[in-house]
Amino acid sequence: MEQNRRDFLKNAAIMTGSALFLTDRSHGMTQPVNKTVRLPAPVEVFINQYTVSTFYAREGINFIEKIDNCFAELKEAGLAGFELSVSKPEELDFFVNALNKHNLLLRSVYSGGNLHDEAVAGDEIKRVIAVAERAKTAGTKMIVLNPQPKPGKSDGELNRQNHNLDILGAELRKLGMIFALHYHTSELENAAREFHSFMTDTNPANVSLCYDIHWSYRASNNSAVSAYSHAKLYANRITELHLRQSKDGIWTETFTKNGDIDYGTVLEILRQSKGFGDCHIVLEQAPEKGTPQTLKPLDIFKQSAEAVQKMFI
Repeated sequence: MEQNRRDFLKNAAIMTGSALFLTDRSHGMTQPVNKTVRLPAPVEVFINQYTVSTFYAREGINFIEKIDNCFAELKEAGLAGFELSVSKPEELDFFVNALNKHNLLLRSVYSGGNLHDEAVAGDEIKRVIAVAERAKTAGTKMIVLNPQPKPGKSDGELNRQNHNLDILGAELRKLGMIFALHYHTSELENAAREFHSFMTDTNPANVSLCYDIHWSYRASNNSAVSAYSHAKLYANRITELHLRQSKDGIWTETFTKNGDIDYGTVLEILRQSKGFGDCHIVLEQAPEKGTPQTLKPLDIFKQSAEAVQKMFI
């Protein structure tokens, strides 16, 4: 993109609500044209299955059993859709039917996969492709994968994993889908050797990054500097953002721009990168021990979505 969201919104806002004046050459004078330039639609905010299930669970609600009510609240909260976690293609049908009922999008699907073990990697690639083929029929554009964690993977295992990530990414690209890598703590251990290896040793055309900002923070011993450095290094590989906030190291109840992580700084770093464009935006705010419990899920989702909307203006 030649223009980022902030600049586009700023320029469009100048024109919103005002009449455009064009020269009417047939009368030799400038005439107002009855045409209004509208602001673009707000940025689409999606939400992760982990977030939804954990907030309902602390209310004693089984998300799966009450899926219609839960999805109705996601829609009421102003969310555009849902990031589903599945391991098999047949698991999709139940969720897709419920999402369609409430006019929620399934833009991305999250899964895991053991791609470092030669004995199973081939079958794992086939399984993820089968999930992607089924998800594509539901409008999914992106597969997000977290390689199966294993502390201290050998260099040989990392090389094999990266090779298989490239193979999988190339196959997903043939389907017209984006392949984004996710990560947690283990990938950032030992000087982040696994994280950096799958960024530097895979083809950017095949493999992009789901930038999980708070895991970059927490897995680096609560270092915002480390989280920002990942943005600086790999902005041109980022196709999805996972958003979560904390205060004094504890996850907050709702997402906010300011906290342990200054999301204004994150966005400025990304916007300064020539290779960074629009990203799929997914809320992954969730409760943990010490998280305040003052709001119901609907209010949490609504306030969090609104905070993201304001952040991107």
